[in-house]
Amino acid sequence: MSKEIDILKKALERERRARKEAENFLEERSLQLYRTNVELTELNKSLEEKVASRTQELEKQRNFYEAILNNIPADVVVADGNHRYMFINPKAVANKEVRDWMIGKDDFEYVEYRNKPRKIAEERREFFNRVKSARKTLEWTEELEGPKGKEYHLRRWYPVIEDDEIVMYIGYAIEITETVESRLELMDARDIAEKATLAKSEFLSKMSHEIRTPLNAIVGLTDILMQEDLEEEQEHYVHSMKYSADNLLGIVNEILDFSKIEAGKLTFETIPFDLRHSFKGIRQTFEFRLNELGIDFISEIDEDIPSLISGDRVKLNQIFLNLVGNAVKFTERGFIRTTAFLTKEEKDRIWLEFKVQDSGIGISPDRIDHVFDGFEQEGVDTTRKYGGTGLGLTITKKFIEGQGGSIRIESEKGKGSTFIFEMPFGRVSQDVIEASEPVSIEAKLIRPFRLLVAEDNIMNQLVLKKVLEAWNPEVTIVSNGEQALEEMKSNDYDLVFMDIQMPVKGGIETIQEWRKIEKEEDRNHLAVVALTADAFQESKLQALSAGMDDFLSKPIDLTELRRIISTYIGRADDQG
Repeated sequence: MSKEIDILKKALERERRARKEAENFLEERSLQLYRTNVELTELNKSLEEKVASRTQELEKQRNFYEAILNNIPADVVVADGNHRYMFINPKAVANKEVRDWMIGKDDFEYVEYRNKPRKIAEERREFFNRVKSARKTLEWTEELEGPKGKEYHLRRWYPVIEDDEIVMYIGYAIEITETVESRLELMDARDIAEKATLAKSEFLSKMSHEIRTPLNAIVGLTDILMQEDLEEEQEHYVHSMKYSADNLLGIVNEILDFSKIEAGKLTFETIPFDLRHSFKGIRQTFEFRLNELGIDFISEIDEDIPSLISGDRVKLNQIFLNLVGNAVKFTERGFIRTTAFLTKEEKDRIWLEFKVQDSGIGISPDRIDHVFDGFEQEGVDTTRKYGGTGLGLTITKKFIEGQGGSIRIESEKGKGSTFIFEMPFGRVSQDVIEASEPVSIEAKLIRPFRLLVAEDNIMNQLVLKKVLEAWNPEVTIVSNGEQALEEMKSNDYDLVFMDIQMPVKGGIETIQEWRKIEKEEDRNHLAVVALTADAFQESKLQALSAGMDDFLSKPIDLTELRRIISTYIGRADDQG
């Protein structure tokens, strides 16, 4: 019995221990569950805080970007691959209800909904398809009818591409009505300015003709008188007339050249010429005035400069006429020196440096930077005392820079000025140099020749006939184009000088009719030279395109006249 009781006690003890262990285990697990619950609660709280923070951050970012998109001064829209709207900012569509309605709709539904022309949707769809095909940003200008009339919008579509697929399109637009209207106004203003420039050009062309025509007579008759045996006092008067006429002609040329520069129609020739001959001509032009003033004129040319160079001889002469004329104007005693030096040689061209130095009144330091400005002179007193337009140096600088050169000044008030300019010139081949050896006109003329002169001004008729006497031609003079046509039909002439502006029928109309007659009647080509006081390049081109063979400007340059006689009479002799 006691043994059974011991067994039972042991079993009860084992059960108590087991229960105790179970209670400890449950207590430990409960503690673990509590701790886990606390950790989960803290984790959940942390996650909630992070989610709230991230949500707040995303909300902030969304508000930020929405504020930008909604307030940017441009229409911004986003569309899917079928051009159905996914986003529209208030600038594009102000009414929120309409914006909300448009989500998922396309332009065709929109224009129907808003009672707008279907053409708007068609044009937008066409442009959308272009962007889809090009797969890049494109832009176009859309014209719409707004509350205040026509509106212009610059629109761009940008395709967003992912994995080589277009997932959506971003469109933005700005109104450019003011810009377009300004451009249209500028175009209108340009047209008005071009018409005004053309009117000014035509006015200057006519004024040039009206002024240069009597000048031609004055200069021509003066040249003729200078070749006569005159008494000393008469010679003085004639030289004074020539100098005054040349000055007046210079002013006319300056105004015309300045007009060409303003119109952007300044052109340059490239022909072979002798620089030494040009320097000699400059000396002869001012010789009388310099002798009268008692001013020494010194001219130096570098021996290394070739006998012939290629460039614009006329423009270079005018540059020197302006600079030397300027020196003569402002020099009362002392000297004027012109020099030319070879500074650089290249394969196809050479660079020459020219100097025009004087011992005149000089230029004050505060005026040196302005001497090349249009209509600028040292001051009112200078203009009153020395005269001039104030355009000569402006034109000179344009001529030099237009040919790739540069000009600068060294001057001191009361001690004279030196104008230094450098320009490139082309080389001339040996064949051209040999072909340009001087040959007298008399050697080329192997028979008498007949000239027809169509000129309506009586004084110019007299001058032209007188200067032509050197070649002893048979000269016939008529006063208008109708008479010239009759003469050319009825008689054979070797050369015709034809004034452009004549009564009854002008030179352009006359030459056009004559060239038709030549073609219809299978006549030999008759050389016709345009004779005009209009110095504009456009007039020269018009004359040549109308059928003239050459161009002779008035007042007549004897060198140019000699060239024309040599060229066309010599050609006639070769053919005869």
